[in-house]
Amino acid sequence: MDSFRSGVDGRRARLRAFALIPVLTLLVLCVLWVTILVRLHIEKATVLRDTHDAARTLARSLKSHTLKTIHDVDTIALLIKYGYETSPQNFDLARYQAYGLITADTALQVTLVGADGHVLDSTLPFSGVVDLSDREHFRVHQSNPNVGLFVSRPVIGRVSKQWSVQGTRRIDRPDGSFGGVVVISENPAYLTDGFYNSAALGQHGLITVISRHGFTLSRRAGEAPSTAGGPLPDSYNGILRSRDGIVVDPVDHVERIVASQTIDRYGLMVVAGLSVDEALDDYYRMRQVYVSMAAAISVILIGFAAWIMALVSKLLHGKEELRRLSETDRLTGLFNRRRIEDLLNHAVAAPRASGNVAVIFVDLDNFKQLNDTCGHQRGDAVLTLLAGRLRTIVGDRGATGRLGGDEFLVVLEAEDAWDAAAETAADIEQALAMPIDMQDERFVMRASLGIAVLAPGDNADDLVRKADQAMYEAKERSRAHHAQASRASRGVATEDAGAA
Repeated sequence: MDSFRSGVDGRRARLRAFALIPVLTLLVLCVLWVTILVRLHIEKATVLRDTHDAARTLARSLKSHTLKTIHDVDTIALLIKYGYETSPQNFDLARYQAYGLITADTALQVTLVGADGHVLDSTLPFSGVVDLSDREHFRVHQSNPNVGLFVSRPVIGRVSKQWSVQGTRRIDRPDGSFGGVVVISENPAYLTDGFYNSAALGQHGLITVISRHGFTLSRRAGEAPSTAGGPLPDSYNGILRSRDGIVVDPVDHVERIVASQTIDRYGLMVVAGLSVDEALDDYYRMRQVYVSMAAAISVILIGFAAWIMALVSKLLHGKEELRRLSETDRLTGLFNRRRIEDLLNHAVAAPRASGNVAVIFVDLDNFKQLNDTCGHQRGDAVLTLLAGRLRTIVGDRGATGRLGGDEFLVVLEAEDAWDAAAETAADIEQALAMPIDMQDERFVMRASLGIAVLAPGDNADDLVRKADQAMYEAKERSRAHHAQASRASRGVATEDAGAA
């Protein structure tokens, strides 16, 4: 029936409203976590951007440091070159060293090499013939008079026996021909050790001076000693092109944010790198705090939502129980008089209800006699059992309610209401007439039924009155039938007695 469906729809609406609690909780949690994640993303991007800026600043400072070092080397080379070219016969390298023109913190050694490649003089002691004619920094000046200051790749000096970077200048004879080279051997570690600062670069920072021709002049990472020489790591090829980025160093496998500056005049590049983990250390702690707070808030929200749901569920259950009690007959579990009348009024008020709404008035025969002879307790038990049969027979075909005492009303809605009511009434009459076994006693109850179909202009009261009248007519017919059957039975008995 539509009235039943409206009740079901009402319960579904309450369930949907109840489901809004977890949905809203989930929505709040999504907003919370999205906000946290977006905030963390912004914080991380800000930290990385600031670290990139710091790396660029360090790279610019390292470039200035490297240029100063090379400038100092070039100054010494020009001084020695000028002195030797002016007076090669009277030139005394020791005198320059004694006057402090060659300082130990800028140059590892200063060497004069003749046109044949043999060492003529050096600030470090040597013995025998030291031939440098095969060295790149000698041959480049021998073949090209316009090289200027040449910075070599790190090599092990044949006089110093140490790793050194050679800054060289050509010596010209008065006629302009090649007269040898001035070699300023610089300790490559000075390029990085003289600059590295743990406060600025951290415990895992990196600075390196590399050649754009594919080799490393000097490299220092963290507190490890500086290294020199060796091919350029493949991961730096991208830096040579883009000048900055994030790389995982192939030597110590530390991920760093690196920035670079070029020294085009000498074909060099300086690179400064800051550890990603160190840069994000504060961010990681902040993320832990944010995530912990979000997790705690989530647990509180979920717990609060669960408590609210339990409370609402209890309230809805109580409301549903009150509704059921207000609509249900306590003894039989059927709809009570008020509810069945409400359902009938609703059905009668529906469009095109005329001819499509019917009621069946059910009245149990001789129920008062059962109560008087067997007691009200057993009468209630029989009434409950018969109500259960009535509910089962009617099922989804209509609504069943108890009007009071032993009277029941069945409301049906169907396109052919009379046929549906007649079929249902026959089923009811058959079901109620079945014997009842209770405490070793058998009862057979019968019922009188009246059917009425809504006619144009009728209301609910008219419909019930007509069904009630039809039920009384049926009851009278049943009494008359039983009385006739009883008289017939007595007449037979008399005839039999007379014959005897």
